[in-house]
Amino acid sequence: MRLDPLHRHFRARLRKRTPWIIVLIFAVLFTVVQFVLGPFSPQIHHPGALANALLMPFLISFSYGFLSPLPWRWTGDDRGRASFLRGILQALLSNTLLIVLLVSLSWFLVGHNAAKAEIMGTGAGRPVTFLRVLGLQAFLGAPMMTIIGAIISFGETTAEEKEAAEARLEEAQWILLRGQLSPHVLFNSLNGLAELVRQDPEAAEQAILDLSELYRALLRHGDRMRAPLADERRLVERYLAVETLRLGTRLRVSWEWDGALDPVAAPPFLLQPLVENALKHGLAPHLEGGELAISLRRQGEGLCLRVANTGRPMALVLGNGVGLRNLEARLRLAYGPAASFHLGTEGPWSVATIRLMTLETRR
Repeated sequence: MRLDPLHRHFRARLRKRTPWIIVLIFAVLFTVVQFVLGPFSPQIHHPGALANALLMPFLISFSYGFLSPLPWRWTGDDRGRASFLRGILQALLSNTLLIVLLVSLSWFLVGHNAAKAEIMGTGAGRPVTFLRVLGLQAFLGAPMMTIIGAIISFGETTAEEKEAAEARLEEAQWILLRGQLSPHVLFNSLNGLAELVRQDPEAAEQAILDLSELYRALLRHGDRMRAPLADERRLVERYLAVETLRLGTRLRVSWEWDGALDPVAAPPFLLQPLVENALKHGLAPHLEGGELAISLRRQGEGLCLRVANTGRPMALVLGNGVGLRNLEARLRLAYGPAASFHLGTEGPWSVATIRLMTLETRR
């Protein structure tokens, strides 16, 4: 890693809960051990020794949990982990400097010489010098921090590589699904316009121009991983304008749309396949046409998107058409179990409903 990515990685690690839990558990255990042994040591009641006993366990645990992996991640280039030899050299140097800082702080806090001898582990009756304390701590601490840092960094790198591979796979799936959808919409629209050419050539000419604009909007809309729901509504309004030229008064549309949800970012083409399915299977085959009711409302922490139509009842089996299969796959990718898709009937209405338990996508 370069310096900026390394800094971002460190900040991201600081926001994770698990490393903090581990660090705090070890800090508490070390502190408890010192205070359990405290009654047998009068030096522990020295003010500086007490401050050292409270502060150093946390600093040492933090150094092991958060700082020791960093030398293994520094490469100066785009690699995510240093080579083994370079990692060892960097870790030993970095950890030694870190131990110098920790021992210096502890030396400053513990002013009582007897307390230094006991707390810093030089042994009773032996002269207490800074270099002796530093040598002992560096001899024990630097290799241990290097090993633990290597284990943590190797585990992180493996997890990051797995996440990157999954992200590339998911991105490939998104590209495939988007590529399936736009040609599918164009194909169905052209089939509908073929009927209009025979019935009303002038209207067909206008519909072809509108279809050109619609397809341009489809491509622009589908190029994004996420798009505001307001853009989805505008796309569907344009699509319905094209279909109205073909169906005329047989198509009657009503909207019940919560404008407060317009800025919500969602995968593109959530609404359009439902509207297309309602027209193709419900309204267009019915001689008298029917009504199309589109609604969007907040539901708990998420939302409910609903498309209902009269006309000919549609088969209540998911996955029969390209558009609906595509929609199901994109919902699973974006929301996992937090999204549900249901087809059903309510009296004369055929109803397609998408419910999202959260407005946040997984990616």
